Amino acid sequence: MKKIVLSILAVAGLSLAAQATVRTVSNNTIAAGQYTTVQAAVDASAAGDTVYVHGSATTYGDVTLNKRIVLIGAGHRVEGTQYNLPTTLGNVYLSQGNSTTLPAGSTIKGINITSYFTGQGGALPVNNILLERCYVGGLSFCGNGWIIRNNFLGFAGINNFSNVILSNNVVQSYITTSDKPSVVISNNVFLRSYISSVSYANITNNLFIEVPQPVSSYFTGTQNTYNKNIFIYADPINFQNFPLSGNTGVGNLNTTAGQFVSTVPLNVSLSDSRSYNWQLNGSSIGADYGTDGTDVGIYGGSFPMPNMSGVCTMPQMVSMDIQNSVIPQNGTLDVNIKAKGQK
Repeated sequence: MKKIVLSILAVAGLSLAAQATVRTVSNNTIAAGQYTTVQAAVDASAAGDTVYVHGSATTYGDVTLNKRIVLIGAGHRVEGTQYNLPTTLGNVYLSQGNSTTLPAGSTIKGINITSYFTGQGGALPVNNILLERCYVGGLSFCGNGWIIRNNFLGFAGINNFSNVILSNNVVQSYITTSDKPSVVISNNVFLRSYISSVSYANITNNLFIEVPQPVSSYFTGTQNTYNKNIFIYADPINFQNFPLSGNTGVGNLNTTAGQFVSTVPLNVSLSDSRSYNWQLNGSSIGADYGTDGTDVGIYGGSFPMPNMSGVCTMPQMVSMDIQNSVIPQNGTLDVNIKAKGQK
């Protein structure tokens, strides 16, 4: 019997083949790809190509992007497939050393980045990065025009770049270092985390859970606009009215009441936060309370959190089983394939 290996992500990506070269990566022996390392696939790609990275039980290690790439993984916390394997990288570096090989305009989706997403090798700005549906240990901006949405973030350093959108993320530690009025921080959930050394930003429709004390030591910066943020505390003694001195804004509320359709502990970790439902219940003060009439938090705004797994919006095969393990000469291989569309 011949061994037949089917590349799941390759099948999902066939529709893009006419627009750009699609390369597949897998270090998983049960689902082969064209490459076994992400770096080899990136090195072989031209600007604008797409690299799909299979889920795996082991990490693919670090990768450096030195051209415009669409990098898509299977998700960071995969559920409901045959093997439930995430796509895991260590550090993702954006090369800053050569103006002819900048990865400006790259898109990164559906990956568990266990360490850092940052620039490397120079001081040239890498602009117009889209990072979404990822789990990221730490994020350090190295260019303008970044959109960071639908992620789980350890922390984010904006580093005074402009035209930044941080929306619909769950943030564990902090967002820091910004002095541009073109920075929008909206519809996030902050887990005992804060916004530090940030000025002139629009901070809107966020949920802050258990704000660290004393507030004035953590929330630093002036000329920010705080509109319709909800601050959830364990007890009313710790309430702090926003905006703080030197900032402006309206409609910010404090509460100790339950906000979600199911109980979420105040001390939940970033990793465990993916196991809870952050949807606000109908009686929550944050329901439909946002500046745009949608919910405060990650399920409001223009890009509500699509799922807790990081799985992307392409059809995905969830299982493949060979029904007849022994095939006679000129016989037919009977394969049962199940797939589903993704939100």
